[in-house]
Amino acid sequence: MRIIIYTGKGGVGKTSIAAATAYRMAAEGKRTIVISTDAAHSLSDSLGIPLQHEPLLIHERLWAQEIDSLKETQRYWGSVRNWFSNFMQWANLDDIGSEELMVFPGFEELFSLLRIKEHAESGLYDAIIVDCAPTGEKHFDC
Repeated sequence: MRIIIYTGKGGVGKTSIAAATAYRMAAEGKRTIVISTDAAHSLSDSLGIPLQHEPLLIHERLWAQEIDSLKETQRYWGSVRNWFSNFMQWANLDDIGSEELMVFPGFEELFSLLRIKEHAESGLYDAIIVDCAPTGEKHFDC
């Protein structure tokens, strides 16, 4: 099992390289899935095929998926909430409310990682190619 993750600033070609890598690995006989974690969902544009939240077979041995962070949040919220509840009890942090946890930095990425982990453990794929959302900070001059 190989997991290849493409990250970086927007506009540098992550999506194009992820799509090309996925096609190449499938052509080499590997059962491959290419996944976008970017809310902009440009992987559909790059592949020229409308994608969905669930994996879609787009070519021989090649699947593609655009992760919907809202659906992943709904899917995994119960198990993450239980983990946080146990952690908060262990750390004596009883004063943190669930509203505060909903805006906890990195939650969207966490839920995407849980979906990628699920694919890795499924045994359905030999390779997972991940096209991550853009990174980099925006600086504003005041």
